[in-house]
Amino acid sequence: MTELPIRPTPALVRSLVLGVLLALGGIALGHSGAAVLAVPFVVHVAWALLTRPRGDAVRVRTRPALVAVHEGDSVPVRMVSDRVGWWLAVSWPLSFGIRLAPRSGAVIDTTEATVVVEPHTWGRYLVGPPQVAVLDASGSWRASAQATSAYVVVRPSAARLVGSSGITRPIGMAGSHSSTTPGEGSQLAELREFRVGDRLKRINWRVTSRTGRLHVATMLTERDTDVLLVMDTLHDVPGLSATDPTSLDLAVRAVAALARHYLEYGDRVAVHDVGRRMRHVRAGSGPRQLLVTIDALSRIERGTSPAFRTRPIRGITAGTLVFFCSPLIDDSSTTEVGRLRQLGCEVVVVDTLPADIGTPTWLHRRRRRDASWLDEAWVVRRLEREEMFARLRHAGVPVVAWRGTSSLAGVLATMERSRRAPRMARRS
Repeated sequence: MTELPIRPTPALVRSLVLGVLLALGGIALGHSGAAVLAVPFVVHVAWALLTRPRGDAVRVRTRPALVAVHEGDSVPVRMVSDRVGWWLAVSWPLSFGIRLAPRSGAVIDTTEATVVVEPHTWGRYLVGPPQVAVLDASGSWRASAQATSAYVVVRPSAARLVGSSGITRPIGMAGSHSSTTPGEGSQLAELREFRVGDRLKRINWRVTSRTGRLHVATMLTERDTDVLLVMDTLHDVPGLSATDPTSLDLAVRAVAALARHYLEYGDRVAVHDVGRRMRHVRAGSGPRQLLVTIDALSRIERGTSPAFRTRPIRGITAGTLVFFCSPLIDDSSTTEVGRLRQLGCEVVVVDTLPADIGTPTWLHRRRRRDASWLDEAWVVRRLEREEMFARLRHAGVPVVAWRGTSSLAGVLATMERSRRAPRMARRS
């Protein structure tokens, strides 16, 4: 709530001065015409005094002051005055990343003025502070000042990822991933003859009646795993144009889709940011964990400066499935990938560098006309990244560029087949 002090308007001051001067001049000079000219100004002053507002301030409220919406939604922001019948004029400043309706951001109405805020993409937006002016019906009393801003938090959309689970070694005790361990599950392992200690409910009567001997069906357990989603926000590389997604946008999209994908499998999902822009999300499962993850992603500050050093990942368990979402332009990120692999994690690198950066297409469409070698440096940097990707693949770490929800389908399918493939066992 903001209190605006009430003051007389210049129109009231002019009416008072002109009314007094014309009235006194007409009386002093004995000219009735001057006195008649003073009547409208005297009436205006009398109207202002009769309708003088009670109190010394006008209270205006911004509603809502803080609101969280999903990506693609618009938010009506209202400015409400406690003076019923007074004119309320609000002028909202234009900000990057949001669109206002009306486009100018200026609204005039009585008691309540509404403007519709349409954010372009996910993130946290500060709308305002607006310039507010409240004027009574006579135009004699006015209050103006800056009012309270509105915060709009836009949650990124979690698209449904295309592909299988890609879990190679489930490490939990309950879930939806089939394993090679016999137990209570829904996937058939084998049919064998009845043994002492087998449960009667596992008897397969169809095979028993055909063979004449009791047979039971053994099942495979269904287990879950730990999934760690790592974001690298040390650098936010822009796209070709101002409307193209940056590396931070691609990382947020990838993490949101991966979190939804594995939480639907019943896995435990955690999110870690090595760039310190986002708070760490502890491991959890279920629909609530997805809401917590999306809320944490939406609160990432785009304009904040990245940390000078990475935040290392601690408390990692061998067998954890790790998706490392990074543009991989910092040596510390590559070092962290190698450390996770040495700890026994299944690591998949998701490349979030914009597609056109450092490519011949980008050089052809570039708009830079200065004398620097920045464009050529990006070409060399992309060539160095290709050599680094080859080393990572040789070490057993797949590298996939994020280009949408179907980007990881091939890698996940390959990992799924490797889990079901027969393995060579050593004889003791």
